[in-house]
Amino acid sequence: MLINYLKYFGILLVLIFLQKSVVWLISISSYNITPDIIVIMIIYIGVKNGHVEGAVFGFLAGLILDFISGSFVGLSALCYTISGFTAGYFYRQEDDKFLEKFNFLIVVFPVTLLCNFIYFMIFSQGVTLSFGDIFFKLVLTSTTYTTLISLIFVFLPKRKETEKLA
Repeated sequence: MLINYLKYFGILLVLIFLQKSVVWLISISSYNITPDIIVIMIIYIGVKNGHVEGAVFGFLAGLILDFISGSFVGLSALCYTISGFTAGYFYRQEDDKFLEKFNFLIVVFPVTLLCNFIYFMIFSQGVTLSFGDIFFKLVLTSTTYTTLISLIFVFLPKRKETEKLA
């Protein structure tokens, strides 16, 4: 159990580094659309382990990201905590139904939508953007792009599949 937690924490640290240093290469900067690879891992942890683990790892990843980025300390922590907790609703002890192939996308889209909605609504306070502009230009586009990026994880072979091939 502790080894899994350390593994998740290490993966999150790598993803935070990639989010801050490499993700701009795949972002659509002319429309200000950037995928959030960290929330994909937090959703995975929540679906795999439940509410508490999802919320705790979401909080830790968000807090680290907030301190690295230096603005609105606590905003990413709040959004990722809520995302991890919400993803925990799809946790099933007896099976990993929502971690298999396209079922994972069923979880990623609404949880990422919630995360981005909270983030951009708070981040955009005091800006002269309407609710529609925030929702359609920032929230929905980032959510859709993050969901498309999570397709990579859908097509990765699972450990059981690779063991069958060997």
